[in-house]
Amino acid sequence: MRFFRSTPLQRILPFLLLVLLGASSFGFIEPRGNSKHDLVLKVDAPKDGATVNTPTITVSGRVSGTEAKSAKVTVNNVDAVVKDGKYSADIPLTEGKNVINVVATGGQAKPSQQLTVTYQK
Repeated sequence: MRFFRSTPLQRILPFLLLVLLGASSFGFIEPRGNSKHDLVLKVDAPKDGATVNTPTITVSGRVSGTEAKSAKVTVNNVDAVVKDGKYSADIPLTEGKNVINVVATGGQAKPSQQLTVTYQK
């Protein structure tokens, strides 16, 4: 009877899998996109590049992730009202192009988005 001959890599592979699975179970290895400090920022309105004819605009959107409950959102350094994962803030505009910076903070996460809105009278 002929026996299968294994390579050194084939002999240690089961051991390596056990080590990696064990490290993952104890939190030594964290899967990507599943951070303990996860905060996702989404701007729903206005759309980037929008043109408006009012001197004030409401910037609104959502925050989600593990840090969403404690998240704070600012829009051009103005505190937004955050409730149940949704935020909004009224921002004054100047005539022409306006850059709007939206920043969420929660735990160690600090996602941000930038958009441009044009105000024409």
